[in-house]
Amino acid sequence: MAYIYERTNTKSKTYFIHWYFGGKLYREKVGANKEAAKMRLGEITRKIELGQFSVHSDAPLFELIKHFREHLNAESHSEGYRERLGVMFRHYERYFDAKRIKNVSQVDYPLLDNYVTQRISVDGIAGKTVNMEIDLFKNLFDFAVKHKYRMDNPASDLKRKKVKKSKPRYFSNEEVELLLENSGKYETFFMVLLHTGLRASDAGNLRWSDIDLERGFINVTTQKTDESIVIPINDTLKKHLLDYGTDTPKLFPELDVDSKRQKVRKHIQGVLRGAGYDWNRAGCHTFRHTFASYLVINGASIYDVQKLLGHKSIIMTQVYAHLSENATRRAVDLITFDSKTGINRGLSAVQLRLKQA
Repeated sequence: MAYIYERTNTKSKTYFIHWYFGGKLYREKVGANKEAAKMRLGEITRKIELGQFSVHSDAPLFELIKHFREHLNAESHSEGYRERLGVMFRHYERYFDAKRIKNVSQVDYPLLDNYVTQRISVDGIAGKTVNMEIDLFKNLFDFAVKHKYRMDNPASDLKRKKVKKSKPRYFSNEEVELLLENSGKYETFFMVLLHTGLRASDAGNLRWSDIDLERGFINVTTQKTDESIVIPINDTLKKHLLDYGTDTPKLFPELDVDSKRQKVRKHIQGVLRGAGYDWNRAGCHTFRHTFASYLVINGASIYDVQKLLGHKSIIMTQVYAHLSENATRRAVDLITFDSKTGINRGLSAVQLRLKQA
């Protein structure tokens, strides 16, 4: 049995739909439109008749989110990824609370689309971040469908945003000099970022056991990709680390979580802003771009940079390729052939060595 229930107060009417399924009474608030209530009741009745109705249709939204997060926690994810998930879920929960969304059945496409619009227009977040949140919505409600919280995925029609690929912002020599002069307690942290290209999360969690000063390398498992990478230590960084001492297993215990590193970002932006430099896009990650950019500018191959940055795909590293003009020019200069003799001196020298061998 299914029916519409009308609740009236002095100002308005509110319609609810009631139905029985599996011997249990279900109730859903529809709103002030009776026709909408009729349509919703018809939809549920048809799903029951077709065997498509979910027994969890009245489940609290927080219950679904909790179940989904437990599922994610059981999987192997980096600490950095778990941290980002936590931030996104907090945004979700604040939005749903503000909209007074309590049950899984109340979530629909317009609600989620409005969330995306609000995050872009009000919060001003980047397209890349928006796409991460859209993907998480889709995964959340795919999970809801598989676990019978609902029959459809309201996020399936959300479209990922086109992300404008901009050239990486890196520090000039003058900016590096300025930041090191005003680094204060962050001097060694800045030096590590500049000379290793590590992400701030990985640098902040560096342990002395990750560093082999005698052989001259750092071996670290990155939080983002869970990949192990080996980075050589040059003489400048080696000398700085020898002079730097802590009595803790970590080099920077005060910078081992993102919330603590936000102070570093504000420090960097404050120094740059005070000197009249572009500061809006600057932060700890800019040191990583600086490391990669100067490697390419000074002739390092894109493949070497990929290895040092720990990129899984060369496509990620190719954002720095536009800086390699001088290196490609030097490479082309190596193939100069004499217009009269057709001789390439480099090739001739190699051939001569082979004959003498």
